Order: sequence, then structure tokens, then C-alpha cells
Amino acid sequence: MTQSSKICSFVIFLWKTFLDSRVYSFLEGIICFFADSYGKSRLRRILVGRNDIEDFAYNSSFYGFLGKIWKRIVNTLSAICALFEKGLEGSLLQKIYFSFFKNDLRENAVYITSFLCVIIFAFPHQLWANPFGLAFAVILIAVYAAAVSKDKGGSFAGKDVKGVWLCMLAFGFCLAASTFISYDIADSARVLTFFITSYTLCFSVYAVVRSEKGLDIITGFMYAVLQIMSAFAVVQRILGIEADASLTDLELNKDMPGRVFSTLGNPNNFAEFLVLFIPFALAFALNREKGKKRNAALCGMLVPLAAILLTYSRSGWIALAIAAVIFVFLYDKRLVPVLIVLVLAAIPIMPRHILDRILTIGNMKDSSSSYRVDIWTGCARMLKDYWYTGVGLGTGGFAEIYPAYAVGTSGVAPHSHMHFMEMLVELGAAGFISYVAMTFTIIKRSFVASSKRVSEKTRNVAVAAAAAMTGIVMIGCFEYCWFYPRVMFAFFVCAGIAMAAVRLAKNETENYRGNENISGKKEI
Repeated sequence: MTQSSKICSFVIFLWKTFLDSRVYSFLEGIICFFADSYGKSRLRRILVGRNDIEDFAYNSSFYGFLGKIWKRIVNTLSAICALFEKGLEGSLLQKIYFSFFKNDLRENAVYITSFLCVIIFAFPHQLWANPFGLAFAVILIAVYAAAVSKDKGGSFAGKDVKGVWLCMLAFGFCLAASTFISYDIADSARVLTFFITSYTLCFSVYAVVRSEKGLDIITGFMYAVLQIMSAFAVVQRILGIEADASLTDLELNKDMPGRVFSTLGNPNNFAEFLVLFIPFALAFALNREKGKKRNAALCGMLVPLAAILLTYSRSGWIALAIAAVIFVFLYDKRLVPVLIVLVLAAIPIMPRHILDRILTIGNMKDSSSSYRVDIWTGCARMLKDYWYTGVGLGTGGFAEIYPAYAVGTSGVAPHSHMHFMEMLVELGAAGFISYVAMTFTIIKRSFVASSKRVSEKTRNVAVAAAAAMTGIVMIGCFEYCWFYPRVMFAFFVCAGIAMAAVRLAKNETENYRGNENISGKKEI
């Protein structure tokens, strides 16, 4: 017997011993108690309740008017693409395309869209420029339009605007309105282009991912780019990174090494990206066939876990822990005791500087913690005058207005260091409500989809969406996650996948029940 097989046999022996132990039975009893309590609680009715305001919006005159406009736009773009295709027949460009792809663009749109939506994160920070995102968005629009022009049966992309969630439209409207009432309109217009890019990424994914295979393709691309970026982060740590006083209180964290950031330029940004992508990558790993493929994919998840530890992002650690609990609970609550034991077992073998970093959570002697409190205090003072309209989209208006309300050493703060507060400061009450409605709707519907009787692969992706979105919301309690545009892009890519998984789960459930033919039924 080889050394590796001996180790594997020993691990299996430990696993079976643990499952048969009184410790596991005790922990399982506790988890089942809380699970039963959750099943009867108001919280569950809120999270998986069937009805919401959007159910009544789809038949409104507003959606009817919007649908007419959208239909004309899609038909115009499709006609333009059809003319281009006719002109390119027999050209070198067409030959190059078919040398890479056997099928037409309609069949390959999901591959191209998935690739374009994740490759933007692999660009090294030094080579990235934010206009690249807008360029990718334009390409995605062209891919979508060309694919629709190929779609004769109407089964490919959602031409019906009723497929667009009302909360997404409401938030988009508030973004646009906030641009025109901004105290720095030029900067607001600049930031608005980032949101246009984000919405394009989101709806491109939502449009083309219309099957279980589509979910598998895009989560596969996410898994791949996550591995590349995480491996790069580990290499950064091995080669050595100097500790940065602007990112860490070096007096309180004397022995802590430099924080990795991979391709995103900042360790906190990288941690936010990891919290969003890790659950979807885990869903992809669990969706592999049982055996060597699944085991290898699951082992690969150790690399991004190591990467997020090396970011030394306390908010990232907390968020990932919460996301992990939600993922495991929704996937199989019987595994929660295993997660608890693994976490407890990992504590003694953690490096000392990681444990020291954990112990600084909530320590007001840490300059970054006290700095945040000063900013939040100043923002609270500012909101007394600007809560109803906000100061305008982007950080330009914030930079102009905030210094008059600043306290302590926070007079030159670039933003509020809290996502929810930033939404209220920038967009005002209406924008804040629309943001909360959007994030809550995504999380709620992901919870609903994960509880439905759907295929295992679709359910796993819905579980990942619920975990990822809850995790990034938790980071938002301590960071403004969209200050770096590529994190904003990552959020909306994940939102698009969540929306696609919810739609697919609903269709699968309706097919299973056999209540009606869903071919003409509106989307969620």
C-alpha cells in the first residue's frame, strides 16, 4: 500500500469514527433543534415567502411600456448584426471564428459571455484600466444581439422585459437620478459608466444562462479564474510582500507580514472578490461526478481558502465564515457539526500572526477601527442634512461635502467605509431603499430556489448565491465594497448567476409539478 493510500484510509477511518461518535450526535442534536426552530420561525417565512411586490408589477402598464421599447431595441440590434453577418460571409474573421468554434454564436454565447465576465478579474492591477470594463460590456452587447439574431424559435435569450426584476430597475433609476442631482456631476457620470458596465455583465449572464449546463459553464470559468488568482496570491506570499502601514496598524500587528492582493491591487478588494466567488466555485466542485473529479475539485478549494487567510482581511474572514455556515446549512444541515469541528481543529495549527489578527477584531486601539468610527460619526452628522437626496453618485460629491462634517482624523476620507451608509450618503433615502430591496430580493429568492425540489446542480448554485450575497452584505457593514470597480463587476456577475439560477429553479419546479405548460409563462 502506498503512502498516499495509507493517509486516505486513515482519513476515512477518522471520518467514520467521528460520524459514529457521541460528539457528532450531540452536535447534530443541537443543529437539528435550531433547524427545526428556523423552519417554524418568522425569519424563514420572510426568506422563503412566496409573494412579494414584484409579483404584481409584471402586469403593470409600466412593464408593458418598457417591453415595447426593449423589443424595438433588440430587433434593431439583431437586424444590424444580421447585416454584419451577411457581409462577413466567407471572410477571414468568419474563418477564424469557426476554427475555434464548431457551432454558431447562439450555441457558443454562454461560453463567450462566461469567459468575458471572468477574465476581467485576471488582469494585473498595473495593466487594468476601468474603461476596459466598458469595452467588455460593448462586446457582450454585440454577442447578445448577434445570438438573438440567430434565435428563430425565441428559446435563447429573454426578449421579454418582464424577465428583469423590478428591484434592479428601481436601483438603476436611482443611480441615474442621483447623477443629475450630484454635487460633482462629472464624477457621478464617470461612476455611472461603472454601473452601466455592471448591469450589462449582470443581464448578459442572466440572458444566456438558461439551462443547467449554462450554470455549470459559468461556474466552471469562475472556478478556473479563482484558482489562477489565488495561486498568484500564494506566490506573492512566498516571494514576500512588505507590510504596508496604510493597510495595517503595524504597532498593534508587529509580526504580521505583508497582505496579499493578487491581481486586484488591494487585500480588502481581493478578500471581497474571494467571498463572492468561493461559494460558486464550491458549487462547481460539488457538481462534479462523485469520485476523483469531485475530490480533486474540492481539494483545489484549499488554494483560495489559503489566499483569503493571507489577505489578513478581518471583515473578509467574518464574511466567509458566515457564508460557509449558510452554504453548509442549506446544502446539508447534518454537515454543520463537521464544519464546527474542522474550525475548532484548525485553531491550534494556525500561524500566530493570523490568531493575533483575529484578536484585534473590535479592538479600538487599532487605528483602522478607530478611523472607521470617526468616519461613521462624521457621516451620521452629514446625513442630518442630506439623508433625503444624498450628495450624488460617486465619491466626488462625498469628498466635497464630507470635510465640513468630519471628526477626528477622518477629514480626507475617500468614502464612508460602510456600504449601507455609502448608499444612503450618495443616493439618499430612495436609493438606499432600492439597494436594500435589490440585495434582499436576490438573497431571498436564492433561499427559495435552494429549498425547492430542483436538480442537484441548480440547487447547489442557488445555495452558493445565497451564501455569496449574504457574505458580501456582511462585508458591507465594515467596507464600501464598490469603491474598486472590479469588485462591483464581480458583485453583478454573481447577481446575474443568482437570477439565472432562480429562474431555472422555478421552471424546474413547475415542470415537476406539471401544473401548467411553462413555455409561455413569464419569468421571475
